[in-house]
Amino acid sequence: MKFVLTRLCYAVVIIVLVSIVTFYSMHASPGSVVSSVFNLATTPHSVIVAYERRHGLLDPLPVQYWHFMTGLLSGNFGTSLVSNLSVKTIVANSAGYTALLAGSAFVLIFGVGIPIGVLAAIKRDSWFDRGVRAFSSIVLAIPNFVLGIILILVLGIHLHVLPVAGAGSFSNLVLPAIVLAAAEWSLTVRVTRTSFLEQLSADFTRTLRARGVSERRIQWRHVLRNSMGPIISLGIIEVRNLLGYTLIVEVIFRWPGLGTELVQSVLQRDYDVTEVLSLLLAAAVVLASAFGDIALSLVDPRVRVTGEHG
Repeated sequence: MKFVLTRLCYAVVIIVLVSIVTFYSMHASPGSVVSSVFNLATTPHSVIVAYERRHGLLDPLPVQYWHFMTGLLSGNFGTSLVSNLSVKTIVANSAGYTALLAGSAFVLIFGVGIPIGVLAAIKRDSWFDRGVRAFSSIVLAIPNFVLGIILILVLGIHLHVLPVAGAGSFSNLVLPAIVLAAAEWSLTVRVTRTSFLEQLSADFTRTLRARGVSERRIQWRHVLRNSMGPIISLGIIEVRNLLGYTLIVEVIFRWPGLGTELVQSVLQRDYDVTEVLSLLLAAAVVLASAFGDIALSLVDPRVRVTGEHG
């Protein structure tokens, strides 16, 4: 319990620090939201000042941050300075798309990657194992944005097999999910194979075979469970990378998720939208890391003991 509480406290501290850095970075960067709302060449200065005063943009930055955080904690996410939509509405309209894309990639990475890695280890040095290793190495060597462009050109433009933009149907999800999952899938396959082979030759497997336990039970129950430590450790990093790459993939495929909204709000200096979306994505990464540490401690008690002593 102490280990869990410690990890969650760390997560809260990091989220608060991210909120401070994001807030001050947005206000310190060149440009202003008024250039996205008004034509500065024709709009009277008095109108711009009235707009800034109405939205609290003339207050000192610490005061603006205080208003933002108190509103956030009370459930008021603010309003877009550009579209006048509530940030809650923007998040509600976009979060489902991001969750769908990230969830689909997550299934490909772990739901497909772990079984393939296990099968490659079981069939070590077979044609299947060699093919999996070669394919994963090739995929891992290609950056995800380059892979996205290749798939768009081949499957979308030349073969007309899949759509390359939008989110109208399931077929629109295929290419973004594959591109988002590709590199992390390759890592999962390779780490799973290596970890499984290490545990397959461990002393406890010979003891189980001597006791008459079936090879299938040894492999899929005992060996797989003991192999999960490195996989979970990798998964913590992959979830963080997944959320980061989501921004790139959503922009490439014009997927209407939180990443696309975040990029657009940054370009328009739409402060409340940028701050809330950045905070949500940061919270997702930090909490995923915290829960990953907790899950790892359940699989490997040594992690929990080390963390408590630390």
